[in-house]
Amino acid sequence: MLTHYHRMMTQISSSLHLSGVYVRCPRVVLRLAGSAGLAAVMAAGGGLALGSDNTAKPGSALEGKAEQATGASAWEAAAERFGGYKADTKPSRDATMQFSLSTEVKDVLVQGGQRVKRGDVLMRARDAEILAAKERQRIIAESTTEVENATKQLELAKFKFQKLKEGGTFSQSEFEELRIQSESAGLQLEQAKINRITQQIALQQIVGQAERFYLEAPFDGVIEEVMVEVGQGVTEQEKILRIVNTDRLWIDAYADTSETIRVGLKAEAPAWVLVHLADAPRLARGRVMYVSPVADSVSQTRRVRVEIENPDGWPAGTLARVRFTDPGSAWQKFETKPRGGAGQVSSTGVGVDGVGGVGGMGMGGQRQ
Repeated sequence: MLTHYHRMMTQISSSLHLSGVYVRCPRVVLRLAGSAGLAAVMAAGGGLALGSDNTAKPGSALEGKAEQATGASAWEAAAERFGGYKADTKPSRDATMQFSLSTEVKDVLVQGGQRVKRGDVLMRARDAEILAAKERQRIIAESTTEVENATKQLELAKFKFQKLKEGGTFSQSEFEELRIQSESAGLQLEQAKINRITQQIALQQIVGQAERFYLEAPFDGVIEEVMVEVGQGVTEQEKILRIVNTDRLWIDAYADTSETIRVGLKAEAPAWVLVHLADAPRLARGRVMYVSPVADSVSQTRRVRVEIENPDGWPAGTLARVRFTDPGSAWQKFETKPRGGAGQVSSTGVGVDGVGGVGGMGMGGQRQ
């Protein structure tokens, strides 16, 4: 009897035949100690009903794992039939930010998942000292007292010199003294103007220094992660925040050099991207952003960056396949559809053959 169940459990561990899909599993090693051990094994089976073909019946405790494996197998089948090049999606904008000086975090104004606009302040460092210096310099730079005083001094010097000339009775030394005073007052006015410009430049310099004490969103996007807390000391080398934009997704595919030459691949050429999502693969039309001018001499491939619109907010990092020739009408049911200016995904599911009825399309998984 033990030999019979040993053989039966070995068959179960080798392969499970679930709804027509075989899922490979690691071998199960069982130690049975008489009828008590055998009873424990049967209890652990969770009501597994076995037929002569080792088929797991509905309601099996293994059904959930099998469904996950079936989903992965469905994507692999769809990807093989679609062909193209393996890749994955990534954000079109991605910045990991940090302060440019060692400081202490004063305010964290955002949190993970928050959508922000370009220019929004995301985080502040302790900045009381630099703000005081900026205010002091602003007062000096905006003051016109020095220029106004120099202007009055010039007017007085010119007035005295003019009166001297109109009187007609003056010595040569008096004439030269007032003439020089008038010219000197004019030079002092020019210097006062230069001083004011210099103070305004100094203000700009301090404003630039103050900008190092806060972080602004460099583009519209979503906060992916905040890595510090208020009061935490950080260095200029420490990463503190990541912001991404996934309104568009980028895909870097490494295409055969021979194919890129054969089809004349270049920027703005069309591309078709099959994206791996939970319910079914989705097909999106994109454009080639650029083709690397340098091919890898070992793999004989070139990096081709493709961009697709992402109106439905698919996450970056999903698996994808990229091809540069039309996959055919059989894939239209998986294509994203426009919806009031934005895309909409078809609700078509995956069929038993793994591609929702596209089984008749055979590209053999080859790169096309």
